Amino acid sequence: MTEQEITARIQHIFEQAFNVSAPAPQTDIIDAALIDSVALVAFLFEIEKQFGVEMPLESLEIDEFRTIESIARLVG
Repeated sequence: MTEQEITARIQHIFEQAFNVSAPAPQTDIIDAALIDSVALVAFLFEIEKQFGVEMPLESLEIDEFRTIESIARLVG
């Protein structure tokens, strides 16, 4: 799966999880107040489930989750 396909899939997960249109892949979803910390954890859980990956929160930096694009790089 290409990074572009992963990004599109994550945008789709975002839309399903929050029932809103996904932002552009480069949009800072935290600074834009699109999600809070609790919603971010739920979003990451859904990504883990959909992609079959594990992202231990204690070893990750918040900057790695600021954009859909950066999340896609972690998944890919």
